[in-house]
Amino acid sequence: MTEAIAAGLGSSTHAALRNRLSNDAAAGAALPSFNVVDFLERLTALGYDPRSSFVRPVAAELAQPVPSFVDLQASLRVWAATLKNLKSEHIDWGRYLHQQCAHVFADAHDLGEPEERTMGDAVQRWYAGADHSACLPGWGAMLDGHFFRFHPGCNDLYFFRSLPLSGGGHVQYTSAVIAMPSGDNNTQDLLASAETMAGIFGWTATRLPGWNWDSSTDSTLLLYRPSMSHAERLRQWEGSFPRWLLENQRHLLEGAGAARRKTIEELVRCPHVPMHVRGFEEFRDCYLKEDVPTSQDDRPGDFDEICEQLFEVWLAASPCMNGAG
Repeated sequence: MTEAIAAGLGSSTHAALRNRLSNDAAAGAALPSFNVVDFLERLTALGYDPRSSFVRPVAAELAQPVPSFVDLQASLRVWAATLKNLKSEHIDWGRYLHQQCAHVFADAHDLGEPEERTMGDAVQRWYAGADHSACLPGWGAMLDGHFFRFHPGCNDLYFFRSLPLSGGGHVQYTSAVIAMPSGDNNTQDLLASAETMAGIFGWTATRLPGWNWDSSTDSTLLLYRPSMSHAERLRQWEGSFPRWLLENQRHLLEGAGAARRKTIEELVRCPHVPMHVRGFEEFRDCYLKEDVPTSQDDRPGDFDEICEQLFEVWLAASPCMNGAG
C-alpha cells in the first residue's frame, strides 16, 4: 500500500517519497497533489485488484435475462437480418424494439425510467454526477466540462429518477447508465479501465453480457449505478443546498450582476454539486477543488467567493441549520 501511495504522490518508490518529503519539509514545501489513477495503477501492478470495490454483483436470477427480454432479443435479431428501415404503421420497428428492451431492462433491475420516457417533464435534468458518498479524490480530472463519459467510444443510455420540489414539479438525476461496447471498444483492458474510472467517480459497474441487445455479435453490456441508494438521495435532497438554489433561483437572480448570475446558473445546472454538505469548507474540498474548468475564462474570477456568499445565505435561511446551532 505504501508503494502505491508513493506512486499517487508522484514518486517511483516509498523510499524516494520519504526522501522527497524530508527535503520538502526542510524547504517548507506543500505536500504534492495526489493522483488517484497512478495510485490505482500501481496497486494493480503489485497484484491487487482495486476494481473489486467498484464492481457490483447482481442477484443470480438477474444475471441472465427474463423470458420477455429473450423474446425481444430474438425479435431484434430477426429485424437486423432483414431491412433495417422496415416500418410498421410509420413506426421504426427496430427503434421500437430497442426502446422495449430498455424498458424491460430498467424494470428488471429497478433502474428508474429510460431517458426517452422522461423527456420534457422535469424542471431540471442532471446527467451523471459524482457520487460523493463513494467517489475518490481526483474524480474531477475525468470530466469534460461537467460531463463524465463512462465508456468512451460508446453511446451511453441513461436512466433517471425524480426528486420532488416544494412548489410542485420535480427534477431528475441520472440513476443508471448502460454502455454496450463492441469491436475494439470491447476488450478486457478497456472494460477494466472503464470500471476503475466509474469507481473513482463513486459509481459501481456490473457486466451483464446476457442482457446485451446491441446488434453486433462482439458486444457486451455494462451497467453503471451510483453507490448511493435512491432512498438516501431523497433524504439528502431534503433541505439541501442545490435544492434551495433551484427553488429560489428566480429570487436570487433578481438584480444580480453578471458574475453572480453566471455562478447561480452554473450551480443549478451542474450534476456534481453535493447535497450532503453542511459547511462551506467541505463544499470547497469535495466540489470546488474537483470540478474545475479547463479554462478559467469559463467562470467568473470570484466564482468561489460568490459560492461562499450563497452558501451563507442558504445556511441562514435553513431551519434545520439554525436549529442545529
